[in-house]
Amino acid sequence: MSTELLDGGTTATTGGTTQTFDRTSTQVNNGYDYADVSESNHLLREHVQITSRAPALQVDGTYSKFKAKVQFIRPIQLADGTISYCIARAEIEYHPEATSTDVDELREMGGQCFIGNQFDDLFVAGTLPA
Repeated sequence: MSTELLDGGTTATTGGTTQTFDRTSTQVNNGYDYADVSESNHLLREHVQITSRAPALQVDGTYSKFKAKVQFIRPIQLADGTISYCIARAEIEYHPEATSTDVDELREMGGQCFIGNQFDDLFVAGTLPA
């Protein structure tokens, strides 16, 4: 069994309409929260949260990895009136000596894992790629 990614491939989102997210006062460790304030019901506003952690010098003289995370949060109101928060999360970690080319390639390959159609069944039905 195997799955395929495009080495050197690109990922892009096209079409659709722009949705604006404004920065909120919600506290997020090492980052910021943004909300679609066009939704009048605060409980049903979609959010984007962005965080990052810089590499730090360790006691043994090595550096920890850089880490960045973005998550999209979509609240849905359930039939019983309660609200559930659906989350899509993207995260990257790399050593500070990684080149910008290394990071770009990591993002492109990782992006394919998230939006490539070979993973549709995993995210929709929970089945693993064959």
